Amino acid sequence: MARRSKLEAVPVEEPTLDIASLIDVSFLLLIYFLVTSTLEKREADLGLTLPTENPDSTSASVEIDQMTIVIDPEGAVIVNEEVLDIDPDSRELPNLAERLKMYKKAADLSGSEPLVVVAADDFAEGQRLVDVLNSLAAEEIKHVTMTGFSEE
Repeated sequence: MARRSKLEAVPVEEPTLDIASLIDVSFLLLIYFLVTSTLEKREADLGLTLPTENPDSTSASVEIDQMTIVIDPEGAVIVNEEVLDIDPDSRELPNLAERLKMYKKAADLSGSEPLVVVAADDFAEGQRLVDVLNSLAAEEIKHVTMTGFSEE
């Protein structure tokens, strides 16, 4: 008579994946890219101080009028209803810079702070607004009010 032997099943271990080395490699790549990347400064720090509702009690006795800068949809820069710079492709605003320099000098002579109101049309390019703000920062005019944006 033939003997039947029972075949015993060999226990199979569940396969495992050791991901500790993969995590190490991913952190090394992250550190490498952080160290080798360069950060570009997009625009200069403008350092603007926006006016509050409570004016200082130590305001100057002689104050000059505020300057109003309007940016129309075509990119023209208008200062106190006078068109200064009309070329929207030019990042330089020489007429505005000259006018701001005179305004700052007049404010310094009168002993008051120069106050500028910037009104940009909703359809004006944002770069033109940044160019105007850069001109204000170049002349160190810090009291700036921004208006002209619709609430839609």
